[in-house]
Amino acid sequence: MFLVSAALVLPTLAPSAYAGPRVEYKQMFTTPVPGASTGTDTQLLYKNPNDPNAKPIPVRKEVFTFPDGTTYDGSVVPDCTASDPEIMLMGTSACPPESWIGGGLGDTTMSGFGSEERPIDVDAWDRGDGPILYGHDHQTGIGGVSHIHQSGQTMTVEIPQSPGGPPDGESALHKIHNVFPARSVGDRAYIRTPPTCPPSGVWTFKGQFTFSDGVVEKESYDMPCQRSTTATKIQRKRRHHARLRHRHR
Repeated sequence: MFLVSAALVLPTLAPSAYAGPRVEYKQMFTTPVPGASTGTDTQLLYKNPNDPNAKPIPVRKEVFTFPDGTTYDGSVVPDCTASDPEIMLMGTSACPPESWIGGGLGDTTMSGFGSEERPIDVDAWDRGDGPILYGHDHQTGIGGVSHIHQSGQTMTVEIPQSPGGPPDGESALHKIHNVFPARSVGDRAYIRTPPTCPPSGVWTFKGQFTFSDGVVEKESYDMPCQRSTTATKIQRKRRHHARLRHRHR
């Protein structure tokens, strides 16, 4: 089975990405505006904690938790009704174009036999029971299907094994760059940002990654959000008053 990632972008991660020993994680909305229709933009760089030049340890599960207050409306996007075998047989033509919700930007790769780096394409469509992902080799078109399972603000994907080379006999995801653009119909949004930007000025995304050797790595990423003019003024006044109180002590 070919590897598929649910990561919901840049050939290498920007310095602001959160760099853990096995994965560098950066995830954000495509707009900083509260209460707006939005897409998602995700970068992952998997790596071997013992040797940056070695094949990464295969990831088995990705769990993404979006900021509190994020809302979803699956009815905005028509469903793809094709079965998994139909998608694997027909490829991207199995689902209607209007059900496509995003995918890779051409720089997603996996490490397979030895140090070989292979580009893969990722396409995602909406389906009644959750988004479906199709990852396929850029050259051969051979691929596999996986599903995103949603529970509240959390999105989970189980990543199947993919044949490969030593030392473990399988392939491993290396770089992920997936973008899901904003989709809306009238005042309904497929994904909508939280209604407010918190006092911290950031929305926090969380990622949890389980690897083939049982190790679990947890990372988070803070995306700056746009505070309202009123909220900004109030915050400035509070800081000003705090400074005055400090001076008069």
